[in-house]
Amino acid sequence: MANPPLDVGCTMHAGSTSGRNLTRLGRLIVLVLPTVLMVIGSFRTEETTSQMMWLGAAFQVMVFAFFLVTRRTQQGIGPSVAVVYLVGLAWLWLADNKSGDWFFHLAQCILLIVPLVLFAFQMLIDTGAFANRRARVLAERLVHRGEWPVDLTECRTLPEVKALRESLGHDATPALVLLQHPKPQVRMAALGALEFRKSWRAGQAEVVLRYAQKCKEPPLRAAAVTALANLDDRRLVETLSEFMRDPAPEVRRATIEALLWDAEHRWHWVRHSARLAMMDPALQGDGPLAPENIVLSTEAVTDLMAWATEKGCLGVRAALTLAAHYRRALGEQSGSSLVRNLKDDLANAQAPPLLRIELAQLLRTSNELDKNLLDRLIDSVNPGPLRLIAADALLALDRPGMGYNQQALAALREIARLPNREMALTAADVVQRRLGFDLGLALGQPLPPVHSRLAADVTRRLMAWAAQQDHSARQDDAGESETERQTPTDKHDHGSGVFRVSSGHG
Repeated sequence: MANPPLDVGCTMHAGSTSGRNLTRLGRLIVLVLPTVLMVIGSFRTEETTSQMMWLGAAFQVMVFAFFLVTRRTQQGIGPSVAVVYLVGLAWLWLADNKSGDWFFHLAQCILLIVPLVLFAFQMLIDTGAFANRRARVLAERLVHRGEWPVDLTECRTLPEVKALRESLGHDATPALVLLQHPKPQVRMAALGALEFRKSWRAGQAEVVLRYAQKCKEPPLRAAAVTALANLDDRRLVETLSEFMRDPAPEVRRATIEALLWDAEHRWHWVRHSARLAMMDPALQGDGPLAPENIVLSTEAVTDLMAWATEKGCLGVRAALTLAAHYRRALGEQSGSSLVRNLKDDLANAQAPPLLRIELAQLLRTSNELDKNLLDRLIDSVNPGPLRLIAADALLALDRPGMGYNQQALAALREIARLPNREMALTAADVVQRRLGFDLGLALGQPLPPVHSRLAADVTRRLMAWAAQQDHSARQDDAGESETERQTPTDKHDHGSGVFRVSSGHG
């Protein structure tokens, strides 16, 4: 089956609009029919019964007007039909026409059968029979579709998939059957129709989960995980959380988004799998466990704070995840007590070093680092990366012609002598940007690889700069010492002169 033309949306919209208009017209006709029958009957009987029929017709008009004013005809007409038709049937019975006219028997039959037929029709709708039939038809169309998008993931966004998703309100079976189809495009369309499904019948969620476990195509596994994003069964959620360590990055991202959007409710179910995923060295490149658009629960933040004290991949990824969480929270609560709490954690020497480094970068990006806090962070008791951030921020505060911050310069010299090339490259970047010394780094470009020849050259130049600074600092200290040796005599003579002048005045 070929792709629909470009104006299929307009055609469907026009068809649905005309269909809605016909439905409303049909509802109005059904509601008016008892009144019409009673008016016709009033002309076919004697005067006394005719007045009774006219009175019943007037009452029916009042009931119809009530439903029209309250707009109940725009919604379901089941209760409205029951009231109108049963009242009409009772009125004909009270009129008790003895003429034996065939019309009155026909009218009573209509007033009895129409609500029964509508009731049966409503029952079919409530049981999903019509929706299931439409779903099977749409599924059959997907099976026989001839043209598919080149990108497998785009199969989830086809108009037919959206229509199938809307028709699966009662039962997901028509889509589950398609999971056995040999074409991956058909299976992707079926999973797209099931994504974020809220209600599953017994055993249906297990079918999708088993499919995800056996499927070899990463996009299909990711789509299957997304289909199960609203599960509320702990056993199934814990099994689904194992996909946090899936070999494919797209499956891991889909799993995290599917499970942690409701972290407040699910974290204690998935925390073990989350810890194992963050400990895996092969997954360290994934960065934060959860992206910034996911809100972590208080329980999750507490666990991550504890994990950030661990060594290895777990500590690194826990710190990155907390930084992402606080970055989102800081964007929503800027200027609140959150900033003060983050500053307290940053200044706390007992807090995890990796977390403190991430918080320093976050607060600096948000322009929340003040001079007093930077003076505390530049101290040698703090980790080297933290001192680098503080030195860079302090040198950025210096004004031209006023000299450089001596604490920042001392920290840079100390870091330059450390046997850590990665930190040395960062320090060289600070020296070149803030102090204007050319250490061989390309302006506006990322730092060179740690094991490259350029990195080695930059490190040697940085150490030479540090040695030159140390020599200048020793010369300055020697000059100050000579000045101090001469200063007492000068002060004594000056003091004696003052004393003599004072004595003379005395």
